[in-house]
Amino acid sequence: MAQLIEARTAVEVNEQRCSGCSICSSLCPFEALRKEDSGKVVLQIDKCQVCGLCYSSCPAKAIDVLYYDLDSLTRYLEDAKQKYGSDTLLIACKGASPDFAQAERIFKLSTYIPLSVPCVGRIPEEVYLRALGELGLKKIYVLGCDEDYCRFERGSAVSGRKVAVLNVVLSQLGLGEEVITLERNSLKVKADPDKCIRCGNCIFYCPYEAATLGGTQPASFNLELCRGCGICVAVCPAEALELENWERERLSGLIARLTSDMESPRILVFRCQWAVFPELDDGLVPNVRIIDLPCAGRLDVGHVLEAFDRGVEGVLVAACPEEDCKMEKGSKGAQHRIEALRKRLAEVGLGENLRFSFVAPRYPESFTEELKQFRASLEGASSGGQE
Repeated sequence: MAQLIEARTAVEVNEQRCSGCSICSSLCPFEALRKEDSGKVVLQIDKCQVCGLCYSSCPAKAIDVLYYDLDSLTRYLEDAKQKYGSDTLLIACKGASPDFAQAERIFKLSTYIPLSVPCVGRIPEEVYLRALGELGLKKIYVLGCDEDYCRFERGSAVSGRKVAVLNVVLSQLGLGEEVITLERNSLKVKADPDKCIRCGNCIFYCPYEAATLGGTQPASFNLELCRGCGICVAVCPAEALELENWERERLSGLIARLTSDMESPRILVFRCQWAVFPELDDGLVPNVRIIDLPCAGRLDVGHVLEAFDRGVEGVLVAACPEEDCKMEKGSKGAQHRIEALRKRLAEVGLGENLRFSFVAPRYPESFTEELKQFRASLEGASSGGQE
């Protein structure tokens, strides 16, 4: 198993611009920012989860981020307005609507400019104002997670306050009432009681004690406690559980579609959507296809085997480091299952074709380097076999 690669960081504090106001440290959900006796704020990068709240809230613009900064978001919107031919912007948190299907249903939209981000709380006010001013957009819809469901703890609440203030300002400017519409959504487990065999796996593995089992009844779930990690789905032997937006059939369909047109060595990546934050213009690599998951814990071994059955030469599973896991037990559980499968695959000569790795968005090069090393190992094994 490869170790987390540390190099360039995705968040930096510019000491020359920092006024020491402490807004960033008071907002940071992970205590990654602290004010020193000198009055300046220091970033502890090992604690940072790259939520972006500090960047979007800093009045002195003393926080620099690699992902989804003001300039890159503006460039994206300028290009996207032409590409999609719409004056409506839809901003969706990945946790609330990973592929926009949920957002489309909630807002009843068919034509819009899509903008998917790890947390809507990271969007600076200037993005909204530029979109409605310079770019001439007429309406903005924002879909965030329920406040108690936010992977970044405070991101959803911050976005709510931000949208409320912006709507007041925009109304005073004569742009209309409720120009920005905010809704919230959470993806939950779906249970089929007729399939439940009462094995108790869901109860044992659920990090949030959302599952219960009593008497002769099938397992039931308290959806107010469910955080949509999908761990229970992955460990259910009866396939009695599904996770909204990451159903087994949907994932199987993605595997079939994505692996149908790839160059060798064909690599399919299953990655936690909180472990890697792709850039807005992130393009496809000819030999790599990616499936994002709500948590690495959602991945079941059946989908890995399905990928190999479709001719994929390598499967890479990218998860958050255990201490960063937004689902508490997701990374650890996924590592255990993948390593167990890797040992079984080794018996048929495929052990090295499956890799589990820890990556984190605060180290933006870690995922790229893991992928590079994995490809090199596959190419080396292939050339060695031909000699």
